Amino acid sequence: MPAADLHIHDNQVVRPAKIDDISVRNDCLFTNDKGEDKRQIQKRSEKALQKLVPALQRVLLPTETVLYLAPARSPLTAMEQLTAAWWTGLLAASAIVITNKRILFFPVKRDGGWRESVRALHWGDIEEVKPKGLLVRNVTFKSRSGTKFTYTNFRRADAKKIAAIANALLPAASGESTSTHDWVQLCPDCRDTLTLGQYFCSGCGLIFKNEKSMVTRSIFLPGGGYFYTGHPLVALLPAVVEGLLVLEILVFLFAGLASPKAIPNMLSGLLLLGLFWAFETAVTILHCRRYVREYIPEKRDLARSRQEDFAAKIGG
Repeated sequence: MPAADLHIHDNQVVRPAKIDDISVRNDCLFTNDKGEDKRQIQKRSEKALQKLVPALQRVLLPTETVLYLAPARSPLTAMEQLTAAWWTGLLAASAIVITNKRILFFPVKRDGGWRESVRALHWGDIEEVKPKGLLVRNVTFKSRSGTKFTYTNFRRADAKKIAAIANALLPAASGESTSTHDWVQLCPDCRDTLTLGQYFCSGCGLIFKNEKSMVTRSIFLPGGGYFYTGHPLVALLPAVVEGLLVLEILVFLFAGLASPKAIPNMLSGLLLLGLFWAFETAVTILHCRRYVREYIPEKRDLARSRQEDFAAKIGG
């Protein structure tokens, strides 16, 4: 893997540093794509890094050094974009962290805080990093297995910087691919690779929220899917809409029981309300499926956490 002191910019000497015990490279973290120090970039990077310290302290490997980080949006399908409306940014907000070993993809909250989910792509498993777009810059990351993901809404300067880092690190990582040759989802507690569709970590036993529970809550509770995935702000509007639809359906049903002769005239109204409810519920499931597939930890076993903390202190 590329060394932590690999030169990125010819006009900069390597400047390693520590920020909250996180190894960083100031010559890369605080500079633009040409290697020029920029105070604005430094302030922005330090602020973003502070938000991700809990994530990086858990996820970074020994001798792994942060080179750069940038906000972006994770890939959305056309249907997700059409139905997300104003909360698209909440649905797909991400932070991209570039290190000398990997690219780490963190889903984040509105304030930049970590959602306890992380995907990783080792430099040796990357075939191409390609920025594109004019006004809004996107960056496509292609793995050696052929998988492509296009993250969107980068600042133009960030996209150029990521490309500059890739140009330096890809040759250095050539021939050092992992067994997967692809992206991996990591456990936020023990860094083990998670298995797709298996909502628990075989390494440490951490349990994640699952699709079956999400679908059940989405169907039977107004906004239930969003509340389950930890998005109460997004849940408010769907909860009100779905609640009103269910209430109107119940009113129609009770009116039909009170006056059976009026039922034929009510069927079209019931059908329309049912279709609206089904559509709203389907949208909730569509969005929340994305969240669940990012692996959201369930409430942790406090007893197990205390035992692990105690064992770590003894081991330290």
